[in-house]
Amino acid sequence: MPQPARQQVRRVVAGHSRQSKKQFFRPETFFVLLIFVIVIAWLSVFLGIYLPAANNNTTTSAEDTHHQLLKGSADNSAVSASEEDFPDHYLTFSTSCSASQNWQSFMLFFFAHKVNQPGDVIRIASGCSDEQKQKLEDFHESVIKKLSPNFHVHFTPDFTKISGDNYKYYNKPFGVRHFMTHWLKYDESNDRLKNSIIMILDPDMILLRPLTYDFTSSNVMIHRSERGPPKVKKVMHGQPWASLYAFGDGPFKQDLNYVFSNHTDSPALKATDDERRNNYPGGPPYMATGKDMWSIVSAWTELVPNVHHVYKHLLGEMYGWSLGAAHVGLPHTLAESFMISATQIGRGEGWQLIDALKDDEVCEYSVMKEYEDKLPYTMHFCQNYWLGKWFIGKYRLDSDFLKCDKTLLMEPPKDIAKQFDFYIKPGGKPYGVKEPVRPEVAKREAFMICQLISRFNDAAAWFKDTTCEEGTANHEKSFIFHHSLDPDNNDGDEKKAKW
Repeated sequence: MPQPARQQVRRVVAGHSRQSKKQFFRPETFFVLLIFVIVIAWLSVFLGIYLPAANNNTTTSAEDTHHQLLKGSADNSAVSASEEDFPDHYLTFSTSCSASQNWQSFMLFFFAHKVNQPGDVIRIASGCSDEQKQKLEDFHESVIKKLSPNFHVHFTPDFTKISGDNYKYYNKPFGVRHFMTHWLKYDESNDRLKNSIIMILDPDMILLRPLTYDFTSSNVMIHRSERGPPKVKKVMHGQPWASLYAFGDGPFKQDLNYVFSNHTDSPALKATDDERRNNYPGGPPYMATGKDMWSIVSAWTELVPNVHHVYKHLLGEMYGWSLGAAHVGLPHTLAESFMISATQIGRGEGWQLIDALKDDEVCEYSVMKEYEDKLPYTMHFCQNYWLGKWFIGKYRLDSDFLKCDKTLLMEPPKDIAKQFDFYIKPGGKPYGVKEPVRPEVAKREAFMICQLISRFNDAAAWFKDTTCEEGTANHEKSFIFHHSLDPDNNDGDEKKAKW
């Protein structure tokens, strides 16, 4: 028996003997007291050794463990059950190998890094020449990998001519299938891949907040349908999500007899009117489990050539997605706040979240991180944005505007929405015409102009600091898309030259 325990026994025994010496020497009393003292001694040792360790600052928290997992940590011993349930995430986007899509891809990667997007982010680059492929691989290793080791590029053949003509948007469905087959190796699938979350975005999208499978505590705006909102606000098997797009039941108004000529009993032909209008007109971001994504993409690649045959216009590949999803019986939960893009749209995008911002928050990029849970998920900068003579539009950006010697964009004043109720197009004909803007639209235009210019500058500054020789990076914020910002000074006509 340890010495402290012995002393404790002596004290107990001595005290007890003063009360009744006869009772003390009874054998059963002695053994009960002995066992009691041993238990007390054992508990003292346990509490002294183990309880302090439970409060030690070196203990790994669940959050720390999650971050280790995202960084590829090999130590999974401390992962809680809830963290183990977080599925693998793969955010993909399809591009060509053009210079314009190179800078857009860099922007998507950069802001995936800024918002701490979980999982892997993969650029699917289709139709690159050997020279383009080598340059892109070098760029990826020297620049993109500095943002995150979880950022990748996957190369595919050129699919634009599979139906005899030249339809560049074939690269999206067939590129995603190629990625799933050759990068994910989905046809050798396991449960982890089936339960993973696969997303498809467009390269001209900027993440404003992380995009994950779980919208339980999110402010996501769900489009109404007769099916109602999902009981569980998560991407799950049988429950894909997508952004609502404004083409309604357009896919189902095509020649479906031709589209489904090999599937005359397709479930798509039995979709209800409400499902056609409110569960299938979706677009990027698309989100589905690996199992459902494989089903949809398989149908998508089979049907999209037929869709293109009967509908040769913009959004044809999106029509193919809608009909492919209907063919495999996977109506979508459509979100109205996955993106903002067209400022004058009434409903269907997340503009009411921007409308709710205070006036002094609209142009304040530096604090947007604090508000990200109030924002839409992406900015889809596929439009032109203008207010007064302030402007931003991807088609007027030089593809090499990230170069060391190029100036950054001039940033507008914070009260731009209050200053102007009109805009002047950089390429307006005749030049200088003032087009009216409603106040609510002016606020939205201001948000896009301020946020895009600030974000492009932020990304460009990081790029220059990372790649330029010391002293060669131009950080001057001076480029504008007009000769002058004065609305009444329209000398020089349209500014043809870019940087």
